[in-house]
Amino acid sequence: MPKVVDHEARRRELAEAVWRIVQRDGIDHASVRAVAAESGWSSGSLRHYFPTQDALLGFAMEMAFMRFLGRLEQVDPALPSKEIVRRIIHEMLALDEERRVESAVLISFLPRSLVEPSLHELERTGTRALYDRFTRVFRRAQEAGELREGVDPAREARRIVALIDGLNMHHQQGADDMPDDEMITITDEHLDRLFP
Repeated sequence: MPKVVDHEARRRELAEAVWRIVQRDGIDHASVRAVAAESGWSSGSLRHYFPTQDALLGFAMEMAFMRFLGRLEQVDPALPSKEIVRRIIHEMLALDEERRVESAVLISFLPRSLVEPSLHELERTGTRALYDRFTRVFRRAQEAGELREGVDPAREARRIVALIDGLNMHHQQGADDMPDDEMITITDEHLDRLFP
């Protein structure tokens, strides 16, 4: 009987190999050959799924973002708007090993996305999805009278994504200087100003 191959599981396995290399050695070392060695595959087998390094990197980047979005789907939409925003923020912050890996991978991809059009489009698509999600929650809060007067939902969505990205970047640079509890305090204080 022919062997049944779970292609999606194999692609996930490769993405996780990319993440390990990026986190350990940096994105420049995530070549097709290095990922093949890390995952125990041959370079030829890997090229069957991803013909180029950028295709492989793009998939790994997209998968990190999709894993994060999957966790967001578990946030209860019936919660008060402030709590929804807080929970989304906590899913974005590098507060545990899974989120630290995602954060490190996504931060590592940013410079490469500036020069590689396919990665740039993936990054912009993901960031716009975050802007949209926060904007919708802030609009709902505004309509319910929960948001401070004068807050522009779309502008605040961009501000909060930039704040979280900055906190994660500083946390990755030195967790002693930007520990988990400090990131939570900074974002909670920001939310307290938005939601009187």
